[in-house]
Amino acid sequence: MFKTILCAIDGSAATEKHLLYVMHFGKTERTGVHFIHAYQLPHHYAAMEGYEALITEYKRVANGVVEDAKRYLAETGIDVNGEAVEGPPAEVILTEARRLQADLIILGSRAPSDASELFLGSVSQQVLNAAYVPVLVIP
Repeated sequence: MFKTILCAIDGSAATEKHLLYVMHFGKTERTGVHFIHAYQLPHHYAAMEGYEALITEYKRVANGVVEDAKRYLAETGIDVNGEAVEGPPAEVILTEARRLQADLIILGSRAPSDASELFLGSVSQQVLNAAYVPVLVIP
């Protein structure tokens, strides 16, 4: 049923729950999994000394999040790949889902920061509102 699953991860402890779902789908559906970690650079520090080093560290950490997820599933036999992409998370997730022609998007929700995010986080809400494929939101 699902040929390509896009799983958005953020490196938090909740990512481990996402990986369990991905492992289940990957094994039962014999599907390919693509991890995406969207991150945003702190542009408000651009004029500060050391900004280039900060960017380098952001990229290193972002790529590490993806590599950790790939390593976790390495021995399962599931076709896994992924990348870290700089940009607004919801926009990155939706763009990658279209590019990959994903059949399912898996992502998490976070604690709400205001009443509009009461049931879902803002990124998950944006993805749900704009996705053209099923979205599995893991609390």
